[in-house]
Amino acid sequence: MHFHQPDADPHAACAAVRDSRERLCARIAALQAQSDDIFVQDFPAVVATVEADFRREEALLERLGDACLHPRRADYAVVLCALHRTLPQIEGGDVVLGRQVADALGAVLSLPWDAGTDAPRAPPAGMRRPRAARAAGSIH
Repeated sequence: MHFHQPDADPHAACAAVRDSRERLCARIAALQAQSDDIFVQDFPAVVATVEADFRREEALLERLGDACLHPRRADYAVVLCALHRTLPQIEGGDVVLGRQVADALGAVLSLPWDAGTDAPRAPPAGMRRPRAARAAGSIH
């Protein structure tokens, strides 16, 4: 279901998402600097913030009529699934796992983000494009 609104500004939306993700990355970095007890105590709030930010991003994508909405939702689901699968162990005191998850989350959230365009995104440095994308590119 698309709710494309012609007045939606993809550049402003992208800037808002980038700012939000930068704040989340800063929050994760601050969390990583905390003692183990505080880390375990504050980690669930970070997960809740990620959930809320993903909901806002999805709403923006719907408003823009972004063609990547469904793949992004799948990406969000993978991230949220990992967070929710590990959250009980982290809340139970597995700080090593928690810090690993926080590192991975920070890395994912710091990936380039763009919406409202159909331009293909370049993979991060050192990563290969998926096989299907490489095959499709060689056909043209």
